[in-house]
Parts: sequence; C-alpha cells; structure tokens
Amino acid sequence: MGARFDLSRRGLLGAGAALALSGRAAAQGHDWPGGARAAVSLTYDDGLNSQLDNAVPELDRRGLKATFFLTEDNVRQGRRLAEWERVAAEGHEVANHTVTHPCELGHLRPEAFAQREIDGMEGFLEANFPAERTRTFAYPCGYLGLGKGDRRERYARYRQILERDGVVCARTTAGGPNRPEQVLADRFNLHGFEPTGEADMTAPARRYLADTLADGAWAILVFHEVLPRWQGEGDASIAVHRHILDLLAGLGFWVAPMGQVFEHIAARHDLRFAAHRKGVRIAAGR
Repeated sequence: MGARFDLSRRGLLGAGAALALSGRAAAQGHDWPGGARAAVSLTYDDGLNSQLDNAVPELDRRGLKATFFLTEDNVRQGRRLAEWERVAAEGHEVANHTVTHPCELGHLRPEAFAQREIDGMEGFLEANFPAERTRTFAYPCGYLGLGKGDRRERYARYRQILERDGVVCARTTAGGPNRPEQVLADRFNLHGFEPTGEADMTAPARRYLADTLADGAWAILVFHEVLPRWQGEGDASIAVHRHILDLLAGLGFWVAPMGQVFEHIAARHDLRFAAHRKGVRIAAGR
C-alpha cells in the first residue's frame, strides 16, 4: 500500500507559528544536506508521455530525482503505465494531481470532488505504485479554492480535504522561493515556478535560482510538456529543459523530490516521522 499520513495538527501549527517569527536569517542558516546552499525540486505535471520520452532520460543522465504529479486520465490515455512504474521504482516520486485535472472548481460539491478526484487518484496510485511514498499534491491549474465562498473559505475547504487524505504538503504554480521557516506555517501553499510558462527561455529560471541561492531557500520548478520544439505556454523545449537542468550543476543546490525536501525541513525543525505500514505519523517532539 502507498504511504498514508496521519498528522499531528497541533504539532505542525505550533512549529510553523514559531518558525514564521524567525525571519530571513533563519532561511539563510538552514542546514541543507551535504552543505548545499539551497534546495531545488523538479516537478512535472499531468503524467505526459513527453516527460517519459524527453525529461526522464535527461534526469537519469544527471542522477537527478524528480516528482511527477500524475493524473489517472492522462496515464491511462498514454498507455505507458509500466514505464511510470519503472520511473517510480528507480527513485522518482509519483504523486497526486487528481483523476481528471479539473480547473473550474466553484460549482463542485466538496465531498463529491474529494471522492472522485482526490480519493480516486490515491486509489490509482496505491494500486499501481505500492511502495511507501510521501503523499504530496499539486493543484490543477494552480487553483487553491474549492466550492463557493470567499477566498479564505475556499482554500480552507480544499486544505481540509487534502489534510484528511493524508497529504503532507501541496504545491501551487506561483510565488517566490520557499523559505524553510515559512514552509511548515503554510504547507498547503508551497510556491512553484514555471520557468517556461511564458517563453522558451532559460533566463527566468536563472533569475529564480539566483534568488533561491541568495535566500538559502527551496525552489520548486514546474514543467509540463517537454517537446522537441516549444509549442505554447507551459511547454519546454528539450534544449531549454536541458539547459535548466545544467544550471543546477555546480551552484550548490541539493536537488531532491518535493516530498523528500519537505520531510527534511520537518525533521530539521523537530517534527519527527514514524513510518508504519499504512502511513506515517508526524509528531512534534524535542
């Protein structure tokens, strides 16, 4: 069975509130593995065949491990489930991006959405990727609100569903690099950055990574299609994708899947993970 997470909410909120008061200096002093200056997670959305063809080989060539946020619909339509299973077996993270990738969420009934899209995708992952895994999530289209109400109500509703399902953190598609002291304070609003969101260029990635290093922070890069030629917003050409991966070499980054980086931050700030067959419990302790 896939790993499931039962969270000590009091422990996480208490630690997050304390960390949020510590300021920028704490981020710059974070103890990243191997003496790294900052962290990067490479994330790929939607479970696309072009990622198998053009992203995975480049990652493997460099010894980099990434997070692939899959949708059941795309994986089934792509008809390459065995290859995704091999990707996971080789150390990449596979995670929940819903079953059908819905973006219009205002009209949806929360319980029906949770059962069909979140629980349904977790069932698909558990059936096909049986190794224990950290439950992470990426919001389709980067939308954080679910159902009706004001922004805070819609976000709280979405977060409650994810938390109930054992998701430990969730990624958006906007915002600056994640400072470690802020991650636990709002772990369902991790910032992601689409380096080729508007154009097939390396310059946006270069600037974002420079800011990440300056803050000793955590960059979560977001990719979709990786194609021989850039075709539109969100895509990356093979050449630009390759150049972005090359930027990481020699700059002092720790590159790891999103769940692994989150676990590291939690552990460094006294939140301990105790794994068991059905899941992982997080509890505060000193």
